[in-house]
Amino acid sequence: MKRDFEAQKEALMKEVRSVLNDVEALTKDNVERGVEETRALREKLQDQLDRAQSKLQDFESQASEHIRHRVKQADELVQDKPYYAMGFAALAGLVVGVLLNRR
Repeated sequence: MKRDFEAQKEALMKEVRSVLNDVEALTKDNVERGVEETRALREKLQDQLDRAQSKLQDFESQASEHIRHRVKQADELVQDKPYYAMGFAALAGLVVGVLLNRR
């Protein structure tokens, strides 16, 4: 699943970079281009922005579903084995305490 998230994140970042490059091209070349070319570039930019927003929404929904699943697993583990959870919490507290008192 982590690979899927990484791949989706990379695809989304690529799309965002593409949109930003087109915006930059639009601002640099706006004076030199004709009205029709600018309109076509704006439409292309709007399409890319819409696709990027759609991918972002998909990624957010999948990430939140993934987080809910992990939280449910953690809750089930704590319910099934409460002493393990208390031991882990105590160990984490001990490590943090030692690290803070090292100064």
